[in-house]
Amino acid sequence: MTSSDKDRSGKEPSLEFQWRFLGPRFWSTWILLGLLWLVMFLPRHWVMALGAWIGDQFRKRNEKRRRIAEINIALCFPELDPQQQQQLCIDHFRCYGRGLVDMGLSLWGSENRLRKLVSLEGFESHRKLVQTQNVLVVTWHLTTLEISANVLTLAGDSVSMMKPLSSPLLTWQIARGRRHLHAGDPILVTRSTGLRPLLRGLRDGRQCILLPDEDLGDQEAGYVFVPFFGVPRVNLTTPGRLAKSAGAAVVTCATRLNPDTGKYVFTISPPLENIDGNDAEADAIAISQAMQQLIEQAPEQYMWTFRWFRTRPDGSDSPYDPVARK
Repeated sequence: MTSSDKDRSGKEPSLEFQWRFLGPRFWSTWILLGLLWLVMFLPRHWVMALGAWIGDQFRKRNEKRRRIAEINIALCFPELDPQQQQQLCIDHFRCYGRGLVDMGLSLWGSENRLRKLVSLEGFESHRKLVQTQNVLVVTWHLTTLEISANVLTLAGDSVSMMKPLSSPLLTWQIARGRRHLHAGDPILVTRSTGLRPLLRGLRDGRQCILLPDEDLGDQEAGYVFVPFFGVPRVNLTTPGRLAKSAGAAVVTCATRLNPDTGKYVFTISPPLENIDGNDAEADAIAISQAMQQLIEQAPEQYMWTFRWFRTRPDGSDSPYDPVARK
Protein backbone atom coordinates (compact mmCIF):
# COMPACT_ATOMS: atom_id res chain seq x y z
CA MET A 1 0.00 0.00 0.00
CA THR A 2 1.35 3.41 -0.94
CA SER A 3 1.32 6.44 1.30
CA SER A 4 -1.59 7.84 -0.71
CA ASP A 5 -3.67 4.88 0.43
CA LYS A 6 -3.43 6.06 4.03
CA ASP A 7 -4.84 9.15 5.66
CA ARG A 8 -2.61 11.66 7.43
CA SER A 9 -2.75 9.70 10.66
CA GLY A 10 -1.21 6.69 8.92
CA LYS A 11 -4.33 4.57 9.47
CA GLU A 12 -6.13 2.46 6.91
CA PRO A 13 -8.41 4.70 4.81
CA SER A 14 -12.11 4.74 5.61
CA LEU A 15 -14.97 5.42 3.22
CA GLU A 16 -17.43 6.03 6.07
CA PHE A 17 -18.46 9.17 7.92
CA GLN A 18 -16.33 10.11 10.94
CA TRP A 19 -17.41 12.49 13.71
CA ARG A 20 -14.09 14.32 13.46
CA PHE A 21 -15.30 15.71 10.12
CA LEU A 22 -17.39 18.18 12.15
CA GLY A 23 -14.26 19.74 13.68
CA PRO A 24 -12.72 23.09 12.66
CA ARG A 25 -10.04 21.40 10.56
CA PHE A 26 -12.69 20.42 8.01
CA TRP A 27 -14.80 23.60 7.97
CA SER A 28 -13.14 24.92 4.80
CA THR A 29 -13.92 21.63 3.04
CA TRP A 30 -17.56 21.84 4.16
CA ILE A 31 -17.74 25.36 2.70
CA LEU A 32 -16.35 24.03 -0.59
CA LEU A 33 -18.94 21.24 -0.59
CA GLY A 34 -21.67 23.79 0.13
CA LEU A 35 -20.60 25.84 -2.87
CA LEU A 36 -20.68 22.74 -5.08
CA TRP A 37 -24.20 22.03 -3.85
CA LEU A 38 -25.29 25.58 -4.73
CA VAL A 39 -23.70 25.38 -8.20
CA MET A 40 -26.01 22.47 -8.93
CA PHE A 41 -28.94 24.92 -9.12
CA LEU A 42 -27.33 27.38 -11.53
CA PRO A 43 -28.32 27.47 -15.22
CA ARG A 44 -26.27 24.94 -17.15
CA HIS A 45 -24.53 27.54 -19.34
CA TRP A 46 -23.38 29.33 -16.19
CA VAL A 47 -21.98 26.06 -14.83
CA MET A 48 -20.13 25.40 -18.08
CA ALA A 49 -18.67 28.92 -18.13
CA LEU A 50 -17.60 28.76 -14.49
CA GLY A 51 -15.97 25.37 -15.02
CA ALA A 52 -14.07 26.62 -18.07
CA TRP A 53 -12.77 29.61 -16.07
CA ILE A 54 -11.61 27.37 -13.21
CA GLY A 55 -9.91 25.06 -15.70
CA ASP A 56 -8.09 28.00 -17.27
CA GLN A 57 -6.82 29.10 -13.86
CA PHE A 58 -5.63 25.58 -13.03
CA ARG A 59 -3.80 25.33 -16.36
CA LYS A 60 -2.05 28.67 -15.86
CA ARG A 61 -1.09 28.05 -12.22
CA ASN A 62 -0.14 24.35 -12.20
CA GLU A 63 2.95 24.09 -14.39
CA LYS A 64 3.54 20.42 -13.56
CA ARG A 65 0.12 19.20 -14.72
CA ARG A 66 0.16 21.50 -17.73
CA ARG A 67 3.51 20.09 -18.86
CA ILE A 68 2.31 16.50 -18.43
CA ALA A 69 -0.76 17.24 -20.54
CA GLU A 70 1.33 18.99 -23.21
CA ILE A 71 3.76 16.06 -23.43
CA ASN A 72 0.96 13.46 -23.61
CA ILE A 73 -0.89 15.38 -26.30
CA ALA A 74 2.27 15.86 -28.36
CA LEU A 75 2.96 12.11 -28.19
CA CYS A 76 -0.59 11.02 -29.04
CA PHE A 77 -1.49 13.65 -31.63
CA PRO A 78 1.68 14.27 -33.70
CA GLU A 79 -0.53 15.04 -36.73
CA LEU A 80 -1.71 18.25 -35.03
CA ASP A 81 0.36 21.39 -35.38
CA PRO A 82 1.62 23.11 -32.18
CA GLN A 83 -1.29 25.54 -32.14
CA GLN A 84 -3.85 22.72 -32.42
CA GLN A 85 -2.08 20.75 -29.70
CA GLN A 86 -2.16 23.78 -27.43
CA GLN A 87 -5.87 24.25 -28.10
CA LEU A 88 -6.51 20.61 -27.20
CA CYS A 89 -4.63 21.19 -23.95
CA ILE A 90 -6.75 24.29 -23.21
CA ASP A 91 -9.95 22.39 -24.00
CA HIS A 92 -8.87 19.57 -21.70
CA PHE A 93 -8.35 21.82 -18.69
CA ARG A 94 -11.68 23.50 -19.32
CA CYS A 95 -13.38 20.09 -19.33
CA TYR A 96 -11.50 19.23 -16.14
CA GLY A 97 -12.82 22.41 -14.53
CA ARG A 98 -16.36 21.64 -15.67
CA GLY A 99 -16.05 18.19 -14.15
CA LEU A 100 -15.05 19.75 -10.83
CA VAL A 101 -17.88 22.27 -10.63
CA ASP A 102 -20.40 19.64 -11.75
CA MET A 103 -19.49 17.40 -8.80
CA GLY A 104 -22.69 18.48 -7.07
CA LEU A 105 -24.66 16.59 -9.71
CA SER A 106 -22.66 13.44 -8.95
CA LEU A 107 -22.77 13.85 -5.18
CA TRP A 108 -26.40 14.86 -4.65
CA GLY A 109 -28.26 14.80 -7.95
CA SER A 110 -31.44 12.73 -8.03
CA GLU A 111 -32.02 9.93 -10.52
CA ASN A 112 -34.63 12.11 -12.22
CA ARG A 113 -32.15 14.99 -12.59
CA LEU A 114 -29.47 12.63 -13.87
CA ARG A 115 -31.76 11.14 -16.51
CA LYS A 116 -32.70 14.62 -17.72
CA LEU A 117 -29.07 15.59 -18.23
CA VAL A 118 -27.60 12.29 -19.44
CA SER A 119 -28.51 10.52 -22.68
CA LEU A 120 -27.96 6.77 -22.47
CA GLU A 121 -26.50 4.66 -25.29
CA GLY A 122 -26.55 0.90 -24.79
CA PHE A 123 -27.72 1.18 -21.19
CA GLU A 124 -30.86 -0.99 -21.39
CA SER A 125 -28.95 -3.80 -23.10
CA HIS A 126 -26.29 -3.55 -20.41
CA ARG A 127 -28.88 -3.62 -17.61
CA LYS A 128 -30.37 -6.80 -19.03
CA LEU A 129 -26.88 -8.30 -19.40
CA VAL A 130 -26.15 -7.63 -15.72
CA GLN A 131 -29.31 -9.53 -14.79
CA THR A 132 -28.28 -12.65 -16.70
CA GLN A 133 -24.51 -13.06 -16.31
CA ASN A 134 -21.36 -11.80 -14.63
CA VAL A 135 -20.16 -8.54 -16.16
CA LEU A 136 -16.88 -6.67 -15.85
CA VAL A 137 -17.20 -2.99 -16.79
CA VAL A 138 -13.95 -1.35 -17.89
CA THR A 139 -13.74 2.41 -17.99
CA TRP A 140 -10.76 4.76 -17.87
CA HIS A 141 -9.97 8.05 -16.16
CA LEU A 142 -12.02 10.75 -17.85
CA THR A 143 -13.13 14.16 -16.61
CA THR A 144 -16.67 12.71 -16.57
CA LEU A 145 -15.82 9.66 -14.44
CA GLU A 146 -18.20 10.44 -11.57
CA ILE A 147 -21.17 10.68 -13.94
CA SER A 148 -20.29 7.25 -15.34
CA ALA A 149 -20.11 5.86 -11.80
CA ASN A 150 -23.58 7.22 -11.00
CA VAL A 151 -25.17 5.86 -14.17
CA LEU A 152 -23.67 2.41 -13.70
CA THR A 153 -25.26 2.05 -10.26
CA LEU A 154 -28.64 2.34 -11.99
CA ALA A 155 -27.94 -0.86 -13.92
CA GLY A 156 -27.85 -3.11 -10.86
CA ASP A 157 -25.72 -4.15 -7.89
CA SER A 158 -22.04 -3.36 -8.33
CA VAL A 159 -18.61 -3.61 -6.76
CA SER A 160 -15.80 -1.18 -7.50
CA MET A 161 -12.55 0.19 -6.15
CA MET A 162 -11.72 3.76 -5.12
CA LYS A 163 -8.38 5.44 -4.49
CA PRO A 164 -8.65 7.52 -1.30
CA LEU A 165 -7.99 11.25 -1.64
CA SER A 166 -5.69 13.26 0.60
CA SER A 167 -8.78 14.64 2.38
CA PRO A 168 -10.69 11.93 4.29
CA LEU A 169 -13.81 14.12 4.25
CA LEU A 170 -13.75 14.39 0.45
CA THR A 171 -13.02 10.66 0.24
CA TRP A 172 -16.15 9.90 2.28
CA GLN A 173 -18.27 12.38 0.35
CA ILE A 174 -17.27 11.04 -3.07
CA ALA A 175 -17.78 7.46 -1.88
CA ARG A 176 -21.22 8.48 -0.62
CA GLY A 177 -21.93 10.16 -3.96
CA ARG A 178 -21.17 6.97 -5.86
CA ARG A 179 -23.67 5.11 -3.68
CA HIS A 180 -26.33 7.76 -3.04
CA LEU A 181 -28.88 6.81 -5.70
CA HIS A 182 -29.53 3.42 -4.06
CA ALA A 183 -30.81 2.00 -7.35
CA GLY A 184 -28.70 -1.06 -6.64
CA ASP A 185 -26.57 -2.15 -3.71
CA PRO A 186 -23.10 -0.82 -4.58
CA ILE A 187 -20.04 -2.05 -2.71
CA LEU A 188 -17.04 0.29 -2.75
CA VAL A 189 -13.62 -0.76 -1.48
CA THR A 190 -10.18 0.86 -1.33
CA ARG A 191 -7.08 -0.29 -3.19
CA SER A 192 -5.53 -1.59 0.02
CA THR A 193 -8.05 -4.47 0.06
CA GLY A 194 -6.66 -5.94 -3.17
CA LEU A 195 -8.64 -7.69 -5.90
CA ARG A 196 -10.39 -10.32 -3.78
CA PRO A 197 -13.49 -8.21 -2.97
CA LEU A 198 -13.86 -7.41 -6.68
CA LEU A 199 -13.61 -11.06 -7.68
CA ARG A 200 -15.98 -12.13 -4.91
CA GLY A 201 -18.54 -9.53 -5.94
CA LEU A 202 -18.19 -10.46 -9.60
CA ARG A 203 -18.79 -14.13 -8.84
CA ASP A 204 -21.81 -13.16 -6.75
CA GLY A 205 -23.42 -11.55 -9.80
CA ARG A 206 -22.46 -7.93 -9.24
CA GLN A 207 -21.19 -5.86 -12.12
CA CYS A 208 -17.56 -5.14 -11.34
CA ILE A 209 -16.40 -1.63 -12.34
CA LEU A 210 -12.67 -1.38 -13.01
CA LEU A 211 -10.30 1.43 -14.08
CA PRO A 212 -7.12 -0.38 -15.19
CA ASP A 213 -5.42 2.39 -17.20
CA GLU A 214 -2.98 3.78 -14.61
CA ASP A 215 0.76 3.26 -15.00
CA LEU A 216 1.57 2.15 -11.45
CA GLY A 217 5.29 1.67 -12.13
CA ASP A 218 5.00 -1.71 -10.40
CA GLN A 219 6.06 -4.78 -12.35
CA GLU A 220 4.36 -7.04 -9.80
CA ALA A 221 1.00 -5.54 -10.79
CA GLY A 222 1.12 -7.48 -14.07
CA TYR A 223 1.02 -5.51 -17.30
CA VAL A 224 1.74 -5.60 -21.01
CA PHE A 225 2.52 -2.82 -23.48
CA VAL A 226 -0.04 -2.07 -26.17
CA PRO A 227 -0.53 0.96 -28.46
CA PHE A 228 -2.62 3.91 -27.35
CA PHE A 229 -2.95 6.51 -30.11
CA GLY A 230 0.08 4.79 -31.62
CA VAL A 231 2.25 5.07 -28.49
CA PRO A 232 3.12 1.95 -26.42
CA ARG A 233 1.75 2.23 -22.91
CA VAL A 234 1.26 0.04 -19.88
CA ASN A 235 -2.03 -1.87 -19.71
CA LEU A 236 -2.79 -3.89 -16.60
CA THR A 237 -3.70 -7.54 -17.23
CA THR A 238 -6.24 -7.47 -14.38
CA PRO A 239 -9.39 -7.35 -16.58
CA GLY A 240 -8.57 -10.57 -18.43
CA ARG A 241 -7.64 -12.38 -15.22
CA LEU A 242 -10.84 -11.31 -13.46
CA ALA A 243 -12.97 -12.21 -16.48
CA LYS A 244 -11.40 -15.67 -16.65
CA SER A 245 -11.78 -16.35 -12.93
CA ALA A 246 -15.44 -15.29 -12.86
CA GLY A 247 -16.50 -16.31 -16.38
CA ALA A 248 -17.48 -12.68 -16.94
CA ALA A 249 -18.33 -10.73 -20.06
CA VAL A 250 -16.21 -7.58 -20.52
CA VAL A 251 -17.74 -4.28 -21.66
CA THR A 252 -16.32 -0.77 -21.94
CA CYS A 253 -18.00 2.54 -21.18
CA ALA A 254 -17.37 6.29 -21.22
CA THR A 255 -19.31 9.50 -20.73
CA ARG A 256 -18.76 12.67 -22.73
CA LEU A 257 -19.95 16.19 -22.02
CA ASN A 258 -21.35 18.60 -24.59
CA PRO A 259 -20.24 21.99 -23.16
CA ASP A 260 -22.63 23.85 -25.46
CA THR A 261 -25.69 22.24 -23.86
CA GLY A 262 -24.31 21.14 -20.49
CA LYS A 263 -25.63 17.65 -21.14
CA TYR A 264 -23.85 14.29 -21.12
CA VAL A 265 -23.88 11.18 -23.29
CA PHE A 266 -23.16 7.87 -21.55
CA THR A 267 -22.11 5.05 -23.90
CA ILE A 268 -21.59 1.41 -22.94
CA SER A 269 -20.53 -1.28 -25.40
CA PRO A 270 -21.84 -4.79 -26.00
CA PRO A 271 -19.54 -7.53 -24.64
CA LEU A 272 -16.12 -7.50 -26.28
CA GLU A 273 -15.22 -10.66 -28.14
CA ASN A 274 -12.53 -13.14 -27.09
CA ILE A 275 -11.61 -11.62 -23.72
CA ASP A 276 -10.89 -14.83 -21.83
CA GLY A 277 -7.68 -14.28 -19.84
CA ASN A 278 -5.70 -16.78 -21.92
CA ASP A 279 -3.75 -14.17 -23.91
CA ALA A 280 -2.93 -11.12 -21.79
CA GLU A 281 -1.67 -9.03 -24.70
CA ALA A 282 -4.64 -9.81 -26.95
CA ASP A 283 -7.04 -8.97 -24.10
CA ALA A 284 -5.28 -5.66 -23.42
CA ILE A 285 -5.23 -4.71 -27.11
CA ALA A 286 -8.96 -5.38 -27.48
CA ILE A 287 -9.79 -3.28 -24.39
CA SER A 288 -7.42 -0.48 -25.36
CA GLN A 289 -8.83 -0.27 -28.88
CA ALA A 290 -12.40 -0.20 -27.57
CA MET A 291 -11.58 2.55 -25.07
CA GLN A 292 -9.66 4.58 -27.65
CA GLN A 293 -12.70 4.53 -29.93
CA LEU A 294 -14.78 5.99 -27.10
CA ILE A 295 -12.14 8.58 -26.21
CA GLU A 296 -11.83 9.69 -29.84
CA GLN A 297 -15.40 11.03 -29.63
CA ALA A 298 -14.20 13.67 -27.14
CA PRO A 299 -10.39 13.41 -26.80
CA GLU A 300 -10.16 16.55 -24.67
CA GLN A 301 -12.06 14.73 -21.90
CA TYR A 302 -9.43 12.05 -21.22
CA MET A 303 -7.22 12.82 -18.21
CA TRP A 304 -4.11 13.97 -20.05
CA THR A 305 -2.62 15.28 -16.79
CA PHE A 306 -1.69 11.72 -15.73
CA ARG A 307 1.73 10.27 -16.59
CA TRP A 308 0.41 7.52 -18.84
CA PHE A 309 3.77 6.81 -20.48
CA ARG A 310 6.24 6.95 -17.59
CA THR A 311 7.17 3.24 -17.93
CA ARG A 312 8.78 2.57 -21.31
CA PRO A 313 9.02 -0.82 -23.08
CA ASP A 314 12.79 -0.55 -23.54
CA GLY A 315 13.42 0.57 -19.97
CA SER A 316 14.41 4.07 -21.07
CA ASP A 317 13.61 7.23 -19.12
CA SER A 318 10.04 8.46 -19.10
CA PRO A 319 9.24 11.23 -21.60
CA TYR A 320 8.30 13.67 -18.87
CA ASP A 321 10.70 16.53 -18.35
CA PRO A 322 12.06 17.60 -14.92
CA VAL A 323 9.15 19.98 -14.37
CA ALA A 324 6.58 17.21 -14.91
CA ARG A 325 8.46 14.82 -12.62
CA LYS A 326 8.43 17.09 -9.57
